[in-house]
Amino acid sequence: MQSVMRTLLCAAAAITVSLLTACGSGSGTTTPATIRVVNDTTAPNVTLSLNGLATVSAATQVTSGYASVTPSTYTLSVATPTGLTGAASSVGLGTAQNYTALAYERGNNIYSAVYSDNQATPSTGFSSLDVANVSSDAGPLDIYLVPHSAGTPSLTGYQPTFSSVQGLSTATTLASTAPASGSTAAIAWDIVVTKAAAPNDVRLTLSNPNFVSAQPYTLVLTATAGGGLVNSVLIPQGLTTAVFTPSSQARVRVWSALPIASAIPVTVQVGTTTLSVANAPSPTPYQLVPALSTVTAISLNGSPIATLPTGSFAAGGDYTILIYGAGTPSSGVAAALILTDNNQVVANYASVRLINAAVPGSGGLTMYVANAEGASSVTYPTASTGTAAYVYTGVKPASAAPINLIGSGYTGAQSNGQFTSGSVYTAMVYDAALPPLIVQDR
Repeated sequence: MQSVMRTLLCAAAAITVSLLTACGSGSGTTTPATIRVVNDTTAPNVTLSLNGLATVSAATQVTSGYASVTPSTYTLSVATPTGLTGAASSVGLGTAQNYTALAYERGNNIYSAVYSDNQATPSTGFSSLDVANVSSDAGPLDIYLVPHSAGTPSLTGYQPTFSSVQGLSTATTLASTAPASGSTAAIAWDIVVTKAAAPNDVRLTLSNPNFVSAQPYTLVLTATAGGGLVNSVLIPQGLTTAVFTPSSQARVRVWSALPIASAIPVTVQVGTTTLSVANAPSPTPYQLVPALSTVTAISLNGSPIATLPTGSFAAGGDYTILIYGAGTPSSGVAAALILTDNNQVVANYASVRLINAAVPGSGGLTMYVANAEGASSVTYPTASTGTAAYVYTGVKPASAAPINLIGSGYTGAQSNGQFTSGSVYTAMVYDAALPPLIVQDR
């Protein structure tokens, strides 16, 4: 196993990430450094610049060749033809060293992750792999390499190959998929990415990626729209054959705001997947469903509801299926609404949103967090319009920030939220006479 220790540095707004071992000019020698760019954005072209000068470019899901540059410390940035530019960062490119810069998107911003491309060549019949987790939203991740399975890979009996990765891991060796004749027997692998120390919380599965004999690779994990899942790029060192694998799943949970006294269990089916049973007022855990699947059935204590929510679940998205009383909370007729969740984190802030599932007044609810207005006129959800009656707001973390809700018909007391930086919360109003239920989503 090759041990390659590297440090993760984060620049301000756009989170330009650098994972480098070398700094400086290499004692004045003239042997150049080389750098390339891998374009994992939807932009038709991405250009990498050093000290403001365009150095190398790549089209969408294309890996450029390496460009030779004088060893030095540079200000590095990436940009698209439409003017979208990532925050600049300082990187040291060392003598006779090779580097890769991955350009990727998160929300409406572009980011870059730079790492040194200098793993030692493994022996014939073996490949080497390290992992770069540049998704600040997904948090620390475990990565399993398990023998390939025709179905869903099982992690039973296996330990993570890479544990709690946030930034760049050390490299490990593995039997290659197609080694040279007479060498170690080939083996097909599956890669399963989970939340750290939570093997049942799967964030990405790669089925049978091809690992070539005597070839080093870096697996880069990037952000998704919902924040919980990850996309990936498997980048071979020195080659232009990177494999781009976006998430093919979404995460969905069920949240019942039906009257607690009725104790009605809610069962939801998405495609052919039956989600965990929901009981008001707590949400179920997020579960994986195939991208573009739809809600195919909802039942309350075994009885189907009259109208199903429309719309499909986009790849990489997080969603809540909200069950509430149609028209008014006490109407006795249940309805369902799909809410798009945003579990992307904001550095140095906690994100809080409000769901109003109990107060039907026309003015809705206004939410104050730590005495600052966070949401205004959040109306009671109505399935007829499909309106997502919620809004996110950023608050400075505090040990106990009060949440005050104001609205006609709301008599619940204020609630204190225990907020931590880099987390996402939902305040659910499920009963007009009670404080909101605060749930940490991320």
